[in-house]
Amino acid sequence: MLSSGRTPSVVLAATPDRIEKSSPKKSCQVLTVSPAGKLVDRLPVQDDSKVDDSKSFEKAVESLVIAMRKGDSQALATMFHPRLKMTASVVANQLAELRARYVEPVDISPLKLLWLDTVDGDPAAIPCNFDGAMVNPLYGYKNQATFLFQASGQLDIARIMIGLVPMPDRDNKVSAVWKIGYFHSQQWTHAGKDPLAWIQSARTALNQKHPYASWVQFDVAEKLLRSNGFASYAAHEAVIAERDSIMSAKEWLAETGKYSEGLRLEDAVSLLVPRGAGVLFKLRLMKELSTVEIQSHCKGIAKVLTQSKLSEGLSGIRCSYYRPGETLAKDSVTGGLFVPF
Repeated sequence: MLSSGRTPSVVLAATPDRIEKSSPKKSCQVLTVSPAGKLVDRLPVQDDSKVDDSKSFEKAVESLVIAMRKGDSQALATMFHPRLKMTASVVANQLAELRARYVEPVDISPLKLLWLDTVDGDPAAIPCNFDGAMVNPLYGYKNQATFLFQASGQLDIARIMIGLVPMPDRDNKVSAVWKIGYFHSQQWTHAGKDPLAWIQSARTALNQKHPYASWVQFDVAEKLLRSNGFASYAAHEAVIAERDSIMSAKEWLAETGKYSEGLRLEDAVSLLVPRGAGVLFKLRLMKELSTVEIQSHCKGIAKVLTQSKLSEGLSGIRCSYYRPGETLAKDSVTGGLFVPF
C-alpha cells in the first residue's frame, strides 16, 4: 500500500484474464448499495453470465461493506487479489491514517457502485453518470467494478475507491470469486465544502470584485477534483479554464510576488487551512533570520495583503523560508509561520 500526499493508494497490476467480446459497447452502470451491503439495483445481465457469478459478486460486495464499516483489517486483507500480497497490518495502518486525518468518529458507508463493461479488457477510460466521473478500468478484465465509499469524519469527507475484479475459483470452476484490485482514498471536501461549493464560492468572490481570492478558491476546487489515476472528473478541466480566465498561474504568481516584503518569492500556491482557503509563500532567504524576524516578516506580508484587500475571502497565509540552494520540493529546514487574516 502506497501513501502519496493526500491520496494514499494501492493498485493491482493485473495480467489479462480471459478476453470476452460479447458486449458491443463499453459501458458504466451506476448501482446503489444499501448500508448493509445489499445491491439495491439489479446487476446487469451479461450474455455469458451465470447465476453463480452474480451471487459471488453480491456476496463480495456485502462482505466488503461489512468489513469496511467495522474496520476489520484482517477480513479486508483476505479480500485483496493474491498478487498484491496484502497483509492485515498494512490495511490497519491505512485505515488508521484515514481515521486520524478526518478525525474520529469516522463513519464509512457505501456511496455508489460503478459496474464496468470494458468489452475486451482494454483499460481506456469509461464515462459514468455519477459526478461526471471518468473511470480507468484495470487491464485485462471484461467486467469489473469500482466501489465508492464515503468516509465522513468530524472535519471533512473522503472518498474511498475500491476496485473489484474477478478471478477463477479453483474450488468451484463454475463461478469466479471477486477480489480487491486497488484501494485508493482521496479528500473530497475541505472546510465542509465539496468541489461544487468551492466553485460557487469562487464565483461569488469574483462577482464581489475579489479576483485574487476567487483564483485561490478555484485552485482549491482543482485540487479536490484532480485526477487520481483511477478516476477523473469532467469538471476538472472546466475549473482550470475558469480559474485561468481570471489570470494565468504565472500572472497570479507575479501579482503575489509584489507582496513578499523584500524577499524573493520562489513560489506560491493555494493552501488548505482549517477555516478555508489560504496561500503559501515560499520565500528565499539571503541571510539567516531569527524566529522573531520571521514572525515579524510574515505578519508584515499579511498586513499588506489585508491593506490591499487581497485577503478578502481568504483565511490566512503561511510563509515558508528557504535557505540558499535548498530545494522547494520539501518543507523548509528553517520552518515557517501561519498568520490568519
